[in-house]
Amino acid sequence: MTQVKSKLNKISLLLLTALIAVLIGYFLPHKSSFIKEVQALYRVVKVIDGDTIKVDIGGEIETVRLIGIDTPEIANPYNSREDYFGPEAAQYAKQLLEKQSVYLIRDPMQSNIDKYNRLLRYVFLEDGTLINAKLIKEGFAFNYIYEPFQFMKQFDYLEKQAKENRLGLWSGEKK
Repeated sequence: MTQVKSKLNKISLLLLTALIAVLIGYFLPHKSSFIKEVQALYRVVKVIDGDTIKVDIGGEIETVRLIGIDTPEIANPYNSREDYFGPEAAQYAKQLLEKQSVYLIRDPMQSNIDKYNRLLRYVFLEDGTLINAKLIKEGFAFNYIYEPFQFMKQFDYLEKQAKENRLGLWSGEKK
């Protein structure tokens, strides 16, 4: 039974990867370079905060900023201020991402990197979970529109649902 489930999970993952490559590749002007990126899994080596991670890409450690979200700030060497629910958002991101293998998907509507030279990406777990959306849905992140992106409306809807359900930073309570 477990072997059947394992095979089904592998097939589902392959189909999901192929579907993501086809759908996003369809909208991407430079399809060939994008498809190479989609097929690779990258290891998360560090979770900086709720919306920024460090990932090993071919032996190089790259900083990745999750597209379309913003989480409350945590205290760090550059900022002594800690926002309400910042530590909780960072801890939840660590719980989801630390030492995981992830797919990094570029949005054709977004810049490749931000002003801090971080890669701008959607981050998917191997099981297909879109981390950017999950953080908003669970109330640990805001929908953040710096530039238009493909999932703006979906992320806005998820934020409204989190607010209505008083989840995470919308609960009025710290965990």
